[in-house]
Amino acid sequence: MESESAWLSRLNAYRICVQNVKYARLHCPPRGEIMLRLTIGIPSYNEGAKIIPLINAVYESTLSNEGAQISEIIICDHSSDSTPEILKSFMSQRPYLTIRLVHRDERGGAASAWNEIFSLASGDIIVLFDADVSPLKDCISELVSCMDNNKIGLCASNPICSNPSSSAARAASFISSWLESIRQCGVSQYTVMGRSLSIRTDIAKKITIPEKTIAIDLYLQCRILEMGYQILYREKAMVYFTPPSTLRDFASQVLRSRNGHRQISTQVKRLGINAPLWSVLMAAVKTTYSNPIDAFFMLLCSCLLPFYSSTLPGTDSYKWTIATSTKGQTN
Repeated sequence: MESESAWLSRLNAYRICVQNVKYARLHCPPRGEIMLRLTIGIPSYNEGAKIIPLINAVYESTLSNEGAQISEIIICDHSSDSTPEILKSFMSQRPYLTIRLVHRDERGGAASAWNEIFSLASGDIIVLFDADVSPLKDCISELVSCMDNNKIGLCASNPICSNPSSSAARAASFISSWLESIRQCGVSQYTVMGRSLSIRTDIAKKITIPEKTIAIDLYLQCRILEMGYQILYREKAMVYFTPPSTLRDFASQVLRSRNGHRQISTQVKRLGINAPLWSVLMAAVKTTYSNPIDAFFMLLCSCLLPFYSSTLPGTDSYKWTIATSTKGQTN
């Protein structure tokens, strides 16, 4: 009679086989029909609580182009917690997924992670996600559907603040809505956000982001424009992110963004992509009218920025202080 361990082993092998078949049907077009191979790039730092839901969301994405295929996920991880072990466990249980984990014991910064993803990518298009976001099912499709135009080098997503509750989160929600309104007026220094974007791989491999760059998304946008390609904002490419719930984390993110933009201000000015003052003010008025409570909390939290500017460490460094309130709990 077959032992229980042997039976469980055969059952597990059967499950893996079924999962392989399901995965092949969902993500592998018939031979000869693959037109577009996608590399999903995820830089990660202590995101064990959120990166697995992101990976699942990626593989559950709806691709409108039947010839498109997610050929690989590259995770560049610099975590100091249990994130690598969580990922290895997830990958071992799903050998049918093409996931490549590159772990570094020392934190190298976001620029280093993006550069490594660019170097390793084998797909035609790279879709980047922050490890703590949640994309809608058609987000990837929206980011890659227009990339058949050779003039377009990068597509920017539409980051949406998810369930703001605290005063700091409401302030962050206002800024997110305000930036969305500005993006609708045309390409500016606020168009590309690192939470999610797509870039042609052949272009990405010609770019090396300086290691100490803070606003890596803005730097990438500037380099692509300098190379003669266009930037396209995709309003329907929605990706949800968790806002900071503490004043300290809110201030850290705002000050880091300000310092990052100052770092690249010369390139922005040379390219002439500074958002016109009228569009910035009109977007602020429009967002205030739509979200008066969020506007109030934004003004309230902004009053504390001078204090945090003098007390918070790392806001002018590429290895900034991590906003712990956005990360969730790791088991």
